[in-house]
Parts: sequence; C-alpha cells; structure tokens
Amino acid sequence: MTDFDPTRRDVLKTSGVAALGLGGGTGLLSTLETVDTGDGGDAVASFVGEDRVVKSACSPNCRGKCPLDVYIRDGQVKKVEQQVPAATEFKRGCTLGMSHLQRVYSDDRLKYPLKRASWSPDDPQPGARGEDAEFERISWEDAFDLVAEKIQQTKSEYGKESILWHSGSGDGGTTGYGRLTQLVGGIRDSFVFGIDTNVGQGFNRITGEGGVFMPPTNTADDWVNAETIIIWGSDIFASQFQMDAEWVLDAKRNGAKLVVVDPVYTNTAEKADLWLPIRPGKDTHLALAMMHYVLENEVYDAEFLRSRTNAPALVRTDDGTLLDPSRISEDPPEGSVVVMNEETGEPEVVQAETGGPFALFGEWTVDGTTVTTGLAQLREQAADYPPEEVADVAGLTQDDIETAAEWLATRGSGGIMPSYGVGRYLYGHVFGQAYATLLALTGDYGRHGNIHAQHPSYNGSYLHTGDWGSPEGAEGTEYHGYRKLLGMLEDGDPVQPRVMYGMNSNMLGNQFPDRDRWLAAMENLDMIVWADMYHTPTTQQADIILPAAHWFETEDILTTYTHPNISYREQAHEPLWEAKDDYYIMAGLAERLGHGDKFPDDKHDVLDRFVQNDDRLTWEQLREQGTVATDETPTVAYTDAFGTESGRITVYDDDAPAEEGPGLPDDGVSLEVPKPLEARTADDWEGADEYPLVFMQKHSKWRIHSQWANVPWLREINTEPQLDIHPQDAQQRGIDDGDYVRVHNDRGSVVVQAKYNEGIRPGLVNTDQGWWAEDFVDGHYQDPISAETAKVGRTFAFYDCRVEVERADEQYQSNQYTEDNPRGAEGTAGGD
Repeated sequence: MTDFDPTRRDVLKTSGVAALGLGGGTGLLSTLETVDTGDGGDAVASFVGEDRVVKSACSPNCRGKCPLDVYIRDGQVKKVEQQVPAATEFKRGCTLGMSHLQRVYSDDRLKYPLKRASWSPDDPQPGARGEDAEFERISWEDAFDLVAEKIQQTKSEYGKESILWHSGSGDGGTTGYGRLTQLVGGIRDSFVFGIDTNVGQGFNRITGEGGVFMPPTNTADDWVNAETIIIWGSDIFASQFQMDAEWVLDAKRNGAKLVVVDPVYTNTAEKADLWLPIRPGKDTHLALAMMHYVLENEVYDAEFLRSRTNAPALVRTDDGTLLDPSRISEDPPEGSVVVMNEETGEPEVVQAETGGPFALFGEWTVDGTTVTTGLAQLREQAADYPPEEVADVAGLTQDDIETAAEWLATRGSGGIMPSYGVGRYLYGHVFGQAYATLLALTGDYGRHGNIHAQHPSYNGSYLHTGDWGSPEGAEGTEYHGYRKLLGMLEDGDPVQPRVMYGMNSNMLGNQFPDRDRWLAAMENLDMIVWADMYHTPTTQQADIILPAAHWFETEDILTTYTHPNISYREQAHEPLWEAKDDYYIMAGLAERLGHGDKFPDDKHDVLDRFVQNDDRLTWEQLREQGTVATDETPTVAYTDAFGTESGRITVYDDDAPAEEGPGLPDDGVSLEVPKPLEARTADDWEGADEYPLVFMQKHSKWRIHSQWANVPWLREINTEPQLDIHPQDAQQRGIDDGDYVRVHNDRGSVVVQAKYNEGIRPGLVNTDQGWWAEDFVDGHYQDPISAETAKVGRTFAFYDCRVEVERADEQYQSNQYTEDNPRGAEGTAGGD
C-alpha cells in the first residue's frame, strides 16, 4: 500500500537530494540529506542551486488564505515563505503555513483509491466499519464506477433525498462540489444552524445585519482608531495571530485600552489592560451588568439611541407590543415607529435615521392605552443585574465590571470583538443579542474605531463565477442543519439518507459532538465515500476512500473575507502517487453520472471563465503578482439604515422568539430583551454535583481544527493532548501534574494527561480541540459532549458540557508517546 508509483519519479528528481520516506516508513521526503550525484559534481552545490518560486496560497479554515511563495528545486518543494501581496499591509503567514513541506511529503498522505475489504454494493456490512476495518487498493476507474453506480441505484430506488453530500471547511478552492451536487440532487448538510452560528444569529436578529456567523465590522486598518477594545471569549493572539491580532496591537500602541473577557489566562489576556476571568456561561450576565452601569450612570449615547435604534419606540404595557403607527397616522410609512416628542408632549411617527427630542424613558397614555419606551423595558431588565451582584455570579469584581463599562462608554469609539467560542453554549445566541444591544447603548456603530467581530469582512474579495454554482438542468439540493441531519440518519425522519459523500472534513475527528452517536447513526448508510489528503479518523469509517491532492499540487484562485486580496495558486508539481485535485474527482464522477459535459476536461478552463467574467482580474496580474487587491469594502460599517424592519437596531424586540430547552420553563423564555439563559453551566444544573467541572475545548495555535495535527515539526512543540486543570481542582482529586486522567460523564470519556494550569479558572478544564482519536490514550474529547441543540439556537454547544475528572487506572499511566511520537524531520505523523 505504500509503494511509490515509478511513473511519478520525474516529479521528484533527486539529483542532489535523497527522496526518503515516500514509500517506506521514514515518513517524510527529506530535504536535508544529500547524495552523490554520480557525475562527479558537488552534492552540496547541487543542493543550493537555483530555485523556481511559484505563487501559492494556504486555504484552511483559519480564514486567512495567506498568500505564500513556494520554492521549488529539483522538482520538489524546498521552502515556504510569506508572499508580499498586492495589498501589502496584509502580508501574513504562520508556523503552520511554513510547515507545508511536511504536509506535502508526509507518509500519511492517502496514495491510492481504497475500498473497505468487507464492503460491496450489494452487501455493505456497515457494522464492519471502524478502527479495525481493512482496506484494499483499487483503481480510479473502479472507484468512480463503484461510487457512481451506487449513487444511481440508490437514487433510482429511494429518490434523490437518499443521497447525502457533506463538505466541511478544510479547503477554500474551486472543487466543483457545489456544481455536481446541484446536478445530481440530494440533501446537503449546512454549517448554518450547526456549528458556531449562535453569536451571529443573536446579533443579526436585532440589527438585521450579517448572517449567522460573525457580523460585519469596520475594516481592520480602522481598528487603530478604537479607544477601547473588548475581546470577548477569543484568544485572538493564538487562533488568529497571523491575521487580525496585529491590528489590535496597533490600537494599543495608539492608546487604546484592551479588555479581555475569558475564563483562561491566554496569550491574548496577557496583553490586556484589564482581564475579566469570567465563569463559563455567565457572559450575558456580564453584558447586562455593563448595561446597568451605562444606564444608571447615564453614559449612554442618547442621540444615537433616538435616531438609530427603537429605544424611543412606544411599547404597550398591556401586551408588550410596539404601539401601532396607524393609531397615530392614517397612512404611516412602512417600518415606522411611534415615539413621544418631549417638546410637544405628543406622539409622532418616525422613520429610520431620524432623530429629534424623543423621550427615552417615561410612561404615557395614548388613546386610552398606557405606553412606555423600548429603552425603559431594557432598563427594567438590566436593573436586575447590578455589577455588585453579577460580580458574585460571574466570579469577577464589581470594580472590574464597572471599569470595563466606563471605558467602553466614555473613552470614545470602541467595540466588542467576540469569537465563535463565546457562543458555544446552548443558548449562546442571547449573548449575540446582548453585546449588540450594549454597543447600541454606547453608540458604537457607524464611526471610525468601531469593532463588532474578531475578524473583518472584505466583500470585494469574491470571484464573479457567473452560473457555475447554478448549472442549467440542475435538480437542486435541500439543506439541513447538523442536528436535524443526525436525526435523519438515526430514524429516517423525514427521509433516510443511504449514501454519503464527504470531503474537506474530518467530522468524526473534530467538531461533531457525541461521536458514538454519529458512528451508530452512520451504520444506516449503505455507502460512505470520503476524499481527503490523509487517512483520518473519518476516512477510517468510509467504504471508499479517495486520495485528494495537496493544495500545492493544484491550480486555483482563492478568495477570503478577512483581507482584500484575491490569490492565484500556481501548481508546484503534479499530485504525488495517484492523488487527484478534488475538481478532477468531481469531474470523474460527473462523467459517470451523466454530467460530464458540465465539467471541462481542464480545470484551468473553469478558472479562465472566472477571470474573463471579472473586470478586476487578468491572468498577467495573477501570474506575475500572485494576488490582486480589491477595495470594495467601506472602511466604516453600519453607516446606513439597519437591515431590520424599522431600519433601526431593535433594543426591544416585540416579535422575539421564545427559546426552549434544558433548564428552561416548559413554555420557554421570550427574548424581547437579553435574558441570561443557561443549561449545564448553571449552578443549579441537576447534574452539577455528580459532574462539577465545565469542559471546554479551545482552539490551538498548532492546528486549524484537526488539520496539521500530524505534522512532525509541530508535534515537536505540541507533543500530545493535555487537560488544563487548576492545581486546586487537581489536588482535591489526588491528581499530580502529568498524571493521566479520565475525563468523563454519563455520555462518554477520554483519557488524557493532566497539566497543571494556574491560569484557568477553578471549576473549568480544557483540552485543545483538533487532536485525532489515535492521539488519545483512550476515548475522544467529543465523546462526553452532547449533540443537543436549542430550539432557537440550533447550534452545537461544545462548551455546555459538565464532567468529572479522576486519575486514570494504572494501565494508562505509562506514556504512550515515549515511542513512535511524530517528531522532527524523520517522524511519522498521525494516520495509519
């Protein structure tokens, strides 16, 4: 299974460098060992010969899409460097991007198409999948035929809804995946209402802006104008240090105050002027306490509230709805609200972006109906969360809460920079509503120096692809969130998927909670097909495995929303072994599924179609510069009417949804204003005594999700999974630093090495996400996490997890990493 295809030796000419590990067990094509060239020449001189530099780009889900220069010598990648892009201030790159050499030439690369030995189309034996499954090499022709025939048979017998397509965020290039799925039809899973969509949902609901992920914000170069930055639940100097952290440092150098809200003393917290080590799940409590301070001390932006929010809108006290404008005007403009004019003492109807002497507080009778204001309703809610009381609940001090609120409200333009992590609780969308409301109180929209997300959104850096994603004659697909998909796999409601094609994803090795439940549900699939660069925990569960090319082995044009550069990726060399660009995998399947005419034989023709369709691009620019800068994004966001029905920020939502779920009343909780909702992080959670510790899985600087987990250079530094635990919690349980411990609840467990960390709050433990199953002594960090979602949020709640930790049995106390640890240039990394 590891023999090197001799027909590819011309790609790896080794006149001055030995090709090691491509077919054996050394694990890496060494670029360090020289050999005799056989012609009397100097091997060292050969090694330091001329380079060919190709323009390329990284494309994992860090969203950076960093342009890179790839140095080629003797047909091999020798070095990777940051590229200076067209928008030069966005020169960036990280340790991970510099380590691609070990990803390209890793012995863990999938080399050939594989079929599970016990699988056949007529006898799939799904119970034989798993860690012990064995695979046999097949040809690409056989692989394409098996997959296409099974898709056609299943579609004919059970309908197109029986075909499930899954693509994660592991690549950002042109693959043809969306085109093929539209042509074939079926169902597709979606990140929307699945992973990390809580904060964006809450923000969007009251501003009408953004989608379900992070909302729009000022461009990064404007952050230097911020006077106060609150980084809330984000370790940006670890997870986005190569992208956005530098702009925060620029703001600090310019005099900004930096506040970090995080239960862990992180790289980011170390740079803060004020660190708020909040207890997990108490974020909305804190936001309301800050609102309390702003309102009680009257440091809110009254003019902004009057002109750009519904704070002055009149609210009926009998039913909580906004007063109908038709009660005041015979023909009120659409989206208008009723306010009370303090000068005239009369109600009037106003539209968006309209200010005036409008009352923000008070109570009146209008045509026999008692009314108050939206802001009065918010103040009434915030009154229940004074800083001195929230300090006890959230594990903070009153002075620190008030200082953070004072800085945000009085120092000038500023903002809040939340992450996806702060929404990884069951009801995390309420925080999105809360921080958007807090920024409305301080008037931090539409000004230089305002910040609303941990990364900016550059709208112009998208390709003009025409109808590529919506081909003529397409059958179309239906989208379903992950939680709904899990139910469909388990019980067939409303349809039963029977075939699954996956790519760009290590779903069973990273971000799909309650892993055993997913594994059991997937036994209802007759065929699982997976394309990947490496043999991962997810490909191990497949029936057909397809080897995908490394990014450097493909040609592509890449876009991102975190910087304004469109990047060209020139192919460094042909794919190794029998790996294929995902585009050509899709094209091969398309041909057998009757859609071959929709996929040009040469991917370059597709890219050329995009370039010709886009006046901003030329091939000359892309090839010579590597990038083309776009400048279509306004520096300052939110300068126009908001996307809500009224065109104003909804600080009081009379059409609010009612959230339902664990820990809440049976009839739910209506969210006209932010209300702290908690499930397992609540102090009175029914299982808190048995499982007293909250379990978090934060991002690591050494991986992008589960990518790079098998890179030897990085494993030199980050050798194995660890459980961050406060010494106080550990010693109470008889756990020494370095002991292997069992982290468990009634759902599952994982065995991992304990690491004393005085920078983590007592009551909280953490294992960084992204480790593969084989990296753990036993179990997996997703095993104890519930796949449950809330009615409104519909998002996996990775941090809404309680566990107990105990010293593992003696059989686990011998370090499994003493031998065969993937390290350095000669190590074998991850995989089988």
